Amino acid sequence: MSSLIHRVFVKRAVTVDILRLDKIHALAPGNKWFKLALNLSAAKAAGAETLLSFGGAFSNHLHALAAIAQDQGLAAVACVRADSGCDLSPTLQDAVAWGMHLHFLSRSDYRRRHDAGFVAELASQYKRPYLIPEGGANLLGAQGCRGIVELIPGRGQDYHAVVLACGTGTTLAGVSAQIADGVQLIGIPVLKAEAYMAADIQRLQLALDHHRSNWSLDHRFHGGAYARLSAPLQEFMQGFEARYGIRLDPVYTAKMAYAVDCMINNGEFAEGARVLLIHSGGLQGRRGYPQLL
Repeated sequence: MSSLIHRVFVKRAVTVDILRLDKIHALAPGNKWFKLALNLSAAKAAGAETLLSFGGAFSNHLHALAAIAQDQGLAAVACVRADSGCDLSPTLQDAVAWGMHLHFLSRSDYRRRHDAGFVAELASQYKRPYLIPEGGANLLGAQGCRGIVELIPGRGQDYHAVVLACGTGTTLAGVSAQIADGVQLIGIPVLKAEAYMAADIQRLQLALDHHRSNWSLDHRFHGGAYARLSAPLQEFMQGFEARYGIRLDPVYTAKMAYAVDCMINNGEFAEGARVLLIHSGGLQGRRGYPQLL
């Protein structure tokens, strides 16, 4: 068994392990390195000098991008959803310390981040830019996430289900293409995404030339909004951490672990099932929640 995989609990005859992606790649822990690796290779092949991307004030993606850009000698620009002159979050303070330039966008302008003309106008302000979408959510990001499965012995063939949190669905699309046959992949959306996430994943699968129906999304556990930490979720999260010594982040992995606990209590996994959780990192984002510090 991989040293990155640890037993979390056995409950109601269901065995639960966790893949600790938060333990790999110090500059971009969790799933971030997998989303960024092929994008960085493409940027270098294109002769790019500036990496341009989007994110919020506590974005794990921007945090990882800033660290890697500095390490690889590339300029980086973050188009941030925030007001110019605002107090910088710890995430953005780190990014600035690593040399990332912050380009502040109003909420209305930030909503235009998928508008090709608007993005082209932004990019034209920087030297030889290479665009990486918010969260690394593109084909190269999904292709890179196939590598996550290589860290699971037998590509997960010993598990009945693999569960991961979803923000854009990019990681799920990549894992779906690589996971062993017969394994059920369950995505836990962390925001209200019933209207679009499944279609986004299917588009990525089409681009990957993989059309597997080995996945599903369970929309019951988003908690009402992205990054919302309810009192029950916080209580569960802190109990989990005290019991197993594994820190979770409140945006993604806490909701995933809570979802699996609820599913087991509801009898939604068969007796004897083996379930693997994917810890996608994001621990730096805990700094946005004073109650967790």
